[in-house]
Amino acid sequence: MSEYLHGAYGKIQPVGSRVADTSLDAIVYIGTAPVHTLEGGADKVNKPILVHNIAEARNLLGYSEDWAKYTLCEAMHVHLEHKGVGPLIFINVLNPATHRSSEATTASLTPANGRITVANAESIILDTVTVKAGQTDKVKGTDYAIAYNSEKKTIVISELSAGSLGSSALTVSYYTIDATAVVASDVIGSTDGAGLNAGLYAVANVYQETGHIPAFLAAPGFSSIPAVHNVMAQISSKINGHWDAYLFVDLPILDGETAVTLATAATWKASNNYNRENETVYFPLAQGVDGKTYHLSVLAAANFQELLLDQDGIPWRTASNTACPLIQNLYLGAASAGRVYDDTLINEKLCKNGIASAAFVGGRWAIWGCHSADYSAEGGDYINVAETNRMMLYYICNDFQHRRPSDVDKPMSANDLQSILAEEQTRLDALQKIGALSYGEVHLNASADARSDIMQGDYSFVFNVTTTPLAKSLTAIVNWTDEGFVTYFENVI
Repeated sequence: MSEYLHGAYGKIQPVGSRVADTSLDAIVYIGTAPVHTLEGGADKVNKPILVHNIAEARNLLGYSEDWAKYTLCEAMHVHLEHKGVGPLIFINVLNPATHRSSEATTASLTPANGRITVANAESIILDTVTVKAGQTDKVKGTDYAIAYNSEKKTIVISELSAGSLGSSALTVSYYTIDATAVVASDVIGSTDGAGLNAGLYAVANVYQETGHIPAFLAAPGFSSIPAVHNVMAQISSKINGHWDAYLFVDLPILDGETAVTLATAATWKASNNYNRENETVYFPLAQGVDGKTYHLSVLAAANFQELLLDQDGIPWRTASNTACPLIQNLYLGAASAGRVYDDTLINEKLCKNGIASAAFVGGRWAIWGCHSADYSAEGGDYINVAETNRMMLYYICNDFQHRRPSDVDKPMSANDLQSILAEEQTRLDALQKIGALSYGEVHLNASADARSDIMQGDYSFVFNVTTTPLAKSLTAIVNWTDEGFVTYFENVI
């Protein structure tokens, strides 16, 4: 039952979010949220949920500070509270109907002032709570209302009419959630190939259900599992037959009982195929100034989204070397306490092997590493040297597919073709003007094979583009010279 209101009200959100209105490209997070703390929470499983601010996220998905169990809450905090940027799309795989205790818990509680307060209620599945007076069921919505308070972690059962709960002890029963029961297969999910999708495969539902293109995917807490990562990579190409997505993923700091270190991260990355052209791989975790532990993929994605807001949704600037004041140090586990990781160490062990991280540079902590995961010092090329190169290619391709369906199934005259070419060239020229491209040209594919395709109604347009080169390094070469003595002696002798 929703909160009863009568009168004029106001709410203060912790942080208001800036929302990208001009871009339909979305960051999609897949993971777990405490939907069991909401009424009707079982309806928020394996469905894309679009949120624009932290209040909306809490209302639709719940919130918890236990990010190890409820992984989506980390992204909520970083994007919507700390950075104040949105929107985000969440796909929750925690299912109150299956990830739960096998037997109900029962407690005898006595109403006070028409209320029953259940303490330490964060794991209680709200929809399973029942109230009995002896053998008689109290009716929710008639006798009482129920609500969860995420700040106090309590459930409050309030009578709806004077005396409807009575003054004697009542039997309160409920089932509890088991977030640890969520395994890789739940995150991976499944598809029947006929529109019934779950887990990662529910990314295919994003465009139709939210109107946003699933252009960026992340699964903090789960993307470090090779089986999950493999499926993320698999589904990221031609989503719905159209969209290409870029991935923000993490390497683990533990492989079973074995620690993954700066020295072994590159080997682990190569052995487990974290080397796709359409992903940036992050390692290790970050120790926050607030005592929390963060995934660098989340911190980088939030910084990247902030850049998108300033760039009309065009992904031409990398999150690398953007300030991240939440970071106090890198985190590789409790045993790593006291270590200092300078940027030379990060560059040599991680960045040169296609692994992004964070570093203390320019007097502040920053996301550090701009390469796509298929980059290496020996195998770098003009595209994978910067993650934004691939992102820009995807952006141009996705944007064309989103805008052009209205031209399909209409007669295509020569003038129509010229008009399309002129419009697309204008868009490329605009990207050059802002610095997102250094070259852009589009023309109709008019080869012999293409002419045959045109007779069948299949037109193809060739986009030749060059992204603006990234300044990967700046070097000052300082030489000592005796030339200055000429002037010196002229002035003193």
